[in-house]
Amino acid sequence: MSINPCFECGMCCQYFRVSFYHGEIAGNGAGTVPEELTSRVSTHLACMKGTEKGHAPCIALRYTEKDGYRCSIYEQRSSTCRSFNVLNEDGTINEECQKLQQIAKQKKQQKLPTI
Repeated sequence: MSINPCFECGMCCQYFRVSFYHGEIAGNGAGTVPEELTSRVSTHLACMKGTEKGHAPCIALRYTEKDGYRCSIYEQRSSTCRSFNVLNEDGTINEECQKLQQIAKQKKQQKLPTI
């Protein structure tokens, strides 16, 4: 498996409500996120199905023993997903990501499912 911590964790896709401006949905101007994978949150917001209330996996998240966690729509993902990284823009560690990695490690040690 890769040394990319995202492939071993995937918790950001299983913990947060992944919400974004509805204009990012395919068919709404320049949007790319497949509409069938989204739910309406409000007049101007949508979210990825599965994440409506948080603490549940995104419909686009996939896991295999060989590859780990992967986004099935990676090239089409929303700006919310694109902006959440291991490191912040200034190169400092993203503390929220670090917390989620710890949760993933605890679940792995306890052999709890994370997807």
